[in-house]
Amino acid sequence: KIISNNIYPERNKMKKFFLTLFILSTLSFSFNESIAQIIKPKRIVIYTYSRPKWSIGIGPTWNLAANDAYGRANYGSNDQIFRENYGMRWGYGGFLNLKYAAGKLRVSRIYLGFDYKGMKNADFSDENSIKFNIATIGLGYEHVVFGKEQGFRSYFGGGLSGNIISGEFEPKNPAIVNARKFESSFRVGMELKSGLEFVFKNRNRNLGFHLGARYNLMNLFNDDNQTLASRTTEENLNDGDGPGGPGFKRYIGIISIDFGLNIYPDVKRTKWKTF
Repeated sequence: KIISNNIYPERNKMKKFFLTLFILSTLSFSFNESIAQIIKPKRIVIYTYSRPKWSIGIGPTWNLAANDAYGRANYGSNDQIFRENYGMRWGYGGFLNLKYAAGKLRVSRIYLGFDYKGMKNADFSDENSIKFNIATIGLGYEHVVFGKEQGFRSYFGGGLSGNIISGEFEPKNPAIVNARKFESSFRVGMELKSGLEFVFKNRNRNLGFHLGARYNLMNLFNDDNQTLASRTTEENLNDGDGPGGPGFKRYIGIISIDFGLNIYPDVKRTKWKTF
């Protein structure tokens, strides 16, 4: 006598339920495993960067005359034009520097800098003007203060400067007053400097932006005066205190504002942590 399964309807329903649950669980597990193999969790890697031993800077500079170098040549009377006037007001140029940091902390740097300054003391084309060309070589020391994570640093320092100065006088009326030139002169001075460096967040942290200020007293240690008897067609700087000069020690100072690009060629990128 055959007994039908329909006499246990509740038991059959339970079997179907557990069978369905088992199949769904198996499919879900297999699906999650497949997705996990396709989509891997993103790893976070933290790097450290060494402090630079070498630094190369280049860019433009804006200059303002200081001390007794500041002056004009735009006199109202023709007989006063260029009389003991060797003034300059403002100018522009460019700089290039090379810096080396000694020690493990890299906070002490020796710098070697080159810059050109073109200075003038007239604002308009119809004025009497004096133009100066100044080439400077600087050598000295800088102390560096590193910011957090080395993305920012500041510095201050100073040293000696060698300056080659030449120039010319251009009158607004050449028919009345002749144009004249300055003889090329070499002067030894002293410079003070400070600035900020912002490191770009590129892969190797080897580039940055530089903003700095320099004060250069160009004729601190030597000067010269031209006497009337020895005067030639070229004018002397007359920056001493002897006969023939303006009658006092004329200090030639320049304040320079530098902004440009910094290159740190030896920075090393090292893996620190991985999450």
